[in-house]
Amino acid sequence: MKIVTIYLRSVEQEGKKRLSMFDSNRKGDIDNLTTEVESGATIIWKLDCFSGIRSITKIYSKTGKRNVFKTDPRKQLFFKGFTLQLSKDAEGEEAYAIEYILCDDTKVTIDPVIRVPPPK
Repeated sequence: MKIVTIYLRSVEQEGKKRLSMFDSNRKGDIDNLTTEVESGATIIWKLDCFSGIRSITKIYSKTGKRNVFKTDPRKQLFFKGFTLQLSKDAEGEEAYAIEYILCDDTKVTIDPVIRVPPPK
């Protein structure tokens, strides 16, 4: 099984709190990352070192289609992150939300995308 990790870090641009994300597929973006994963893969959302984020409070599907997120990601007890095991029939694209709290108690929500391409 493939594991894709998405690292999260708070950044400030032009006075606005933003979320810098980069994944283990070597893709990165601010606020708008699209991560490609294989069906059946495990996705891990994890705080980057010195992320400026106190905690991730929730990660959930925004579309309601549930073609990728059959369930919402689960909070992990031993690290400040979430995991999601994709089903073997996951396919398509799904927008989701990451809610988190910064070290200064600011609450932020960002809407990235997960894409599962069809089998080759």
